[in-house]
Parts: sequence; structure tokens; C-alpha cells
Amino acid sequence: MADSQQKPHALIFPYPLQGHVIPSVHLATKLASNGFTITFVNTELIHRQISMAATGGDDIFSEARKSGLDIRYKTITDGFPLGFDRSLHHDQFFEGILHVFPAHVDDFVGNLVRSDPTINCFIADTFFVWSSMIANKYNLVNISFFTEPALVFTLYYHMDILRQNGHFATPR
Repeated sequence: MADSQQKPHALIFPYPLQGHVIPSVHLATKLASNGFTITFVNTELIHRQISMAATGGDDIFSEARKSGLDIRYKTITDGFPLGFDRSLHHDQFFEGILHVFPAHVDDFVGNLVRSDPTINCFIADTFFVWSSMIANKYNLVNISFFTEPALVFTLYYHMDILRQNGHFATPR
């Protein structure tokens, strides 16, 4: 009897900062070792930075694939030229990630889903506030992945209490 359930195939989109990419790489490897097919999508700049730092080539999942894991690797533009200094122009970069990058992701996901209809899950960094709209548009399960430590989550969660008790300046 044939298996009637489709193998899970997740797209993983980390926020384009190294501290967010690393936990997403760990998640991709863990899910792949539990039977998922993973398509990991990095921005071209982060891919370039990893490639320049890597000693074993520019494919961060080559060793995982050698061990039999089904992890595919893709890159996407974040909407800025590679020479644009995202650190120096953080506010402009953040605005682009919020307002320009989603259109690139939408086109990218649409093309991927049309070319590979096995994709059924969209895992995006929690910092992407627009990911649920894209997941819904392509009928994908939407999962928000919080890449920061529990302490940071607790700080965000209790920010109002911290302000009320004078731990952060409050506008008057």
C-alpha cells in the first residue's frame, strides 16, 4: 500500500543577519534528519559573507547532504546592491526588509511552489512580520521561528513592565 501522506517539504527563510542564520541552519539540519525535505533560502549578501569565510566551499549544507539529508540551498536578493553597507545604513536596510524584501520573497516563493509542488511549509524568522501573508497566498503551513534566546523573548514580553519600573527611558 502506498504512503498517502506527503513528505514534509519546508522553505526556511532566516532574517539576513548571521545571528539569525545560524539557528536556522541548525533547525534545517534537525528537520532534515527527521525526514523533512528542506529548501533553505539565504540572501545573496549573507551567502557571499559565508562563502568568503568558509574553508570547505560556499555550500553550507554540503556535509549534511553527504550524510543523506535532503537540504537544498537557494539565494535571493534583499533588494539592495551587494556593495550597500547594511550596518552603516541600518534604518534604510530595515525599511527595505520590511517593505521591499517581501515582494522579492513573494515572487521567489511563487516560482518555487510552481516548480516544486511538494513544498508545503514556510518557516520564516519571527522578525519577518509579512511571512504569514505569503504562506497563506501559496497555501503553505506558516511557522514563525524565534531565533533569539529565551532571555530576549522574556525581555520583549516584559518590556512594558521594565519601562514602568524605570529600566528604560520613557517618553513623556
